[in-house]
Amino acid sequence: MLLTDPIGLYISTFLLNCVYLIVAHNAEKKYKSYHFGNFFYYICDKYFNVKIFSRGTLRDFWEKHGNCELQLKTWYRETEKSNWSSINDLKSEYPNASILKDNRIVFNIKGNDYRLIVKFNFEYQLAWIRFIGTHAEYDKINANEI
Repeated sequence: MLLTDPIGLYISTFLLNCVYLIVAHNAEKKYKSYHFGNFFYYICDKYFNVKIFSRGTLRDFWEKHGNCELQLKTWYRETEKSNWSSINDLKSEYPNASILKDNRIVFNIKGNDYRLIVKFNFEYQLAWIRFIGTHAEYDKINANEI
């Protein structure tokens, strides 16, 4: 397999990343054993971002309400790159977010003109956009059930 072959290049890059991670893993001594499961968890812990379902919902909204596009894109980027393991981690970054039941969080967008409800699964780093709307639309829904 040649390094000029796209698959060979991909595999070589992956192996170099693995070597780097093993060295970093040993340097940090974050995990006390060298089992594959711990190594895999280390990779996931460092390199998997939050998967948000779905950006299209946000895009449709900012196309309709153009004055919040920048704020929604910023929220999306920050959330996608986050590594929150609990609501407390999220609250440290977004202190004005409101906590609802069942890991639902209400974010104030554009100075509280808009509300965004997101349901999180912190264990698997997943986020589902449940609602986005104006403050008046938010007042008409049951945020705990949407």
